[in-house]
Amino acid sequence: MSLKHVLAAIVAAAGIGAANAQSGASTATADWATFGRFLSLIQVFVQSACPPGTAAAQNCDPNAAQKAFDDIANGRNPEANALMLDIFAGVPAPEREKMLAIGRTMSAMSRKQVAAEAQVQGESGAIQARKDLTAMGLSYHDRNQFLDAVRRGDAIAVRLFLAGRGVDPGAKDAWGNSALELARRGGDPEIVTLLSAAAPK
Repeated sequence: MSLKHVLAAIVAAAGIGAANAQSGASTATADWATFGRFLSLIQVFVQSACPPGTAAAQNCDPNAAQKAFDDIANGRNPEANALMLDIFAGVPAPEREKMLAIGRTMSAMSRKQVAAEAQVQGESGAIQARKDLTAMGLSYHDRNQFLDAVRRGDAIAVRLFLAGRGVDPGAKDAWGNSALELARRGGDPEIVTLLSAAAPK
């Protein structure tokens, strides 16, 4: 279940509150107040996930959205805590605990989905890098070609070799020089940065 599904569930719950508010004149004021609190809760989530001033929703960090939901579901957002206490004040404690357990389970499911999607994206990137290297006449798993790319300062090829996941970033040449050592000698700061980040710790 993705965060958009979680948010949709919150919106649906708020929609139920709105529908109830329209159904009976005697409870309309209380129901609209509850609906307003649901909207405030959604606003807390959205502003935590994508702070005001972010140029567009697509520029928001998906990890920030996941963290915002986790914080709300696990009681680490004081503003959301106050709103939920207000919204669910009349709900008996056992039912509140069930609702919290459902929220935590949804959060865990969302984290697993985000991790799975990241893995698929990583695999897609590796496949594309391998295709690009092949189109350049290179083999994604050839250590010597990788080290030659480092020596000649070919940052594009080095980036593709690393993304293709077919070579060891710490590979050494016949004289025992590592790819990072070769890059430092070559003096290309981009390649040094790429290899420093990818080198085994």
